[in-house]
Amino acid sequence: MTKLNTVLCIGDVILDYYSEGLINRISPEAPIPILKLLKKEKMVLGGSGNVARNICEAGSKCHLISVVGVDDDSEKIVRLCNQEKNLTFDLIQDKKRCTTKKQRFVSGNQQIIRVDREETNKIDVKIEDKIYEKFFKRILKCDVVVISDYNKGVLTKNLTTKIIRLSKKKKKIVIVDPKKDDLGFYKNANIITPNQKELLGIESKEINQRTIDQVSKKLIKKYGFDVVVTTKSSNGISVVRENNKNFCIPSKAKEVFDVSGAGDTVVSFIASGLARGEDFENSVKLANEAAGIVVGKFGTAVVNRLEVEGKKINNKKILAIDDLVFQLKQRNSKKIGFTNGCFDLIHQGHIDYLKKAKEICDFLIVGLNNDNSVRKLKGNSRPILNESERASILSCLEFVDRVVLFSEDTPMKLIKKLKPHFLFKGDDYNLNEVVGKNEIKEWNGEVVLIKCTKNKSTSRIIERIKNGT
Repeated sequence: MTKLNTVLCIGDVILDYYSEGLINRISPEAPIPILKLLKKEKMVLGGSGNVARNICEAGSKCHLISVVGVDDDSEKIVRLCNQEKNLTFDLIQDKKRCTTKKQRFVSGNQQIIRVDREETNKIDVKIEDKIYEKFFKRILKCDVVVISDYNKGVLTKNLTTKIIRLSKKKKKIVIVDPKKDDLGFYKNANIITPNQKELLGIESKEINQRTIDQVSKKLIKKYGFDVVVTTKSSNGISVVRENNKNFCIPSKAKEVFDVSGAGDTVVSFIASGLARGEDFENSVKLANEAAGIVVGKFGTAVVNRLEVEGKKINNKKILAIDDLVFQLKQRNSKKIGFTNGCFDLIHQGHIDYLKKAKEICDFLIVGLNNDNSVRKLKGNSRPILNESERASILSCLEFVDRVVLFSEDTPMKLIKKLKPHFLFKGDDYNLNEVVGKNEIKEWNGEVVLIKCTKNKSTSRIIERIKNGT
C-alpha cells in the first residue's frame, strides 16, 4: 500500500501564550513579586496543535480537527495554523465554549504563574456529530490517526469509540496520547503512549521496569492495545508489545530545561515515522531522540527531523528553499548551477559528476530527493541512507555549495524558485527528458548534459553486495 505520509490528528487544541517581564521588587500591598511586563509576547499552538506542529516538523503532512470558541483566541489559533507548512485543519466553533488558553507569565526563563481559561465540560452531541463528519471525510486521506487527549471535553467516550472503530475498519494505525484516568476509554487503539504516572496511576521514582511491564501487559490483554509506549522522564522510554518483542531505550536528554510538550513530541515522531513507512522500532528511537532535544528548549516547542537525526542546525550548506532563495539574492554576480538526485550511497560516478558541474558554475546547488520521494522512484527498499545522512554527506563535498531537500516527484518547484543559470543532468538523459528544460530558457539559462562515468551506480553497488562480488 502506497504511503500518503499524512497524519490525521484529533483532540484538544490550546492557545499557549507567553508574556515576559522583569521582577526587581516585592509588592508593598502583599508579599508577592511585581512582574513588570516587557513587549515580549509569544503565541504558539498547544495541546493537539503542538502535536500537529511536531508531526509537520518530523517530516509528514498533518490534518488537525478540534473545537474552539467564538472569540478572539479562536482567530489567533486560525492564524497560527495558517502559518504552519504542511498543516491543514478543521476547527469547529462552539458558541457554548471558550477557546482553551494557557497564559504563562515568565521572568528570566522561569514561569512565575500560569493562568488557564478553559471549558472542560463535554461537547454536546451536535458538535460531536460535526467532528465525526469531518473525521469521516478525512480518514482515507491519512496513514495514521493520532488521538491527542488533553481532557478538555472534546474527546467524549462516544466520539472516541467511533473514531477508533472507523480507523480500525479502514486499516489505519491509531495512536493515543492519553489523559483520562481510565485507559480503557481508548479501548482497541493500536498504540497508547502514557507517561509513568498515567500508566500506573501514581507518581513514584521507585517504580521499576518490572512493574511497568506487568501493568502494560494487563492493559494490552484487557483493552486490546497492540503496544504500550511508556515515557519515563529522565529514564527514557519503555515499549511493551502484544507479541512480547519488548524493549527499553534510555533517555537522550543532555540538558533538561522544560519537560512540557515532551509527550507531544514522542507521539508526533512515532506517528510521522509510521506514516512515512518506517519500522516501528526505528520510529520510537527517533521519537526518543526528539524528546531528548525538546526538553532542552523553553516552553511549548517543536523539533525538526533533521535536527533529531544529528544534523547541526548551524550547517550553513543545508537549507530550506526559502532561506536559500534569500541567500541567492545576495549573489547576483555569481553563476548558479543546479542539479538533483537521490544520491543514495555516494560513489565515484557522483563525485565525477558533481566536480564537473562545479567547474562550469560558481555556486552549485544540489536538490536532494527526501526519503518519501526516493521510495516513489526506487521502491520501498530504498533509500539505503536516510535523507539526513545523504544531505550531510553531500554537504561535506567541497564542490557542493548548498543542499536543499524536496518531496515532489520532480524538482520543478525548486528550479522555478531558484532560477539557476545552469541546469545539470547526466548525458544518460535525453535533452527532451530534462525537467525544467523549457522553464530555464525564460531567464536565459542553459541545460548542460555532463558525461557520466560508466558502470558506476548505487544499483550496481547493491547488486554486487547481494551477489558477494
